[in-house]
Amino acid sequence: MISVEPHLGEQQAHTIRQMIASLDEAYWRDRSRHKPNLGLNGEVGYYFSCGRESFPEVIRLAVDAIEPIIHGYECEDWVVNRTPIGGGMPPHIDNEGYLAVSLLCMQSNSGEFRWYENKDLDKPQFILDKSGQLIRFNQMDLVHSVPSALSERYVIVFLYR
Repeated sequence: MISVEPHLGEQQAHTIRQMIASLDEAYWRDRSRHKPNLGLNGEVGYYFSCGRESFPEVIRLAVDAIEPIIHGYECEDWVVNRTPIGGGMPPHIDNEGYLAVSLLCMQSNSGEFRWYENKDLDKPQFILDKSGQLIRFNQMDLVHSVPSALSERYVIVFLYR
């Protein structure tokens, strides 16, 4: 099941995004080289990640404070994905062993989250990026992707067991 709902106000999302965007490049791991999230046909996307424990405390506490609650699940970790203009993720299935995911978009008009009904790549569903918007799913075999980003895109990925 996939759902979309507002989670943060635009100003709060903007403030947290600015804090994250101010980080030095050294914090970010190039996911095309480090633990690549391979597409269904072995393709490699182009984006960067920074995990919770790597963030300075002030950012870690700010993100911890906005953690979405999913009844029946416990948030075990979170990571921020930063996708540069033109970067993205090919259609893939997450394989980290989590039971649910919440994606918190930190800006509007930067691109979209795409998922595929019944794993059929000919039946894409689109969710446009909107600041403060939360996308949740607990169907862990959900095929999804991020097409080429239109502007620098930040998404906080909350991971649940």
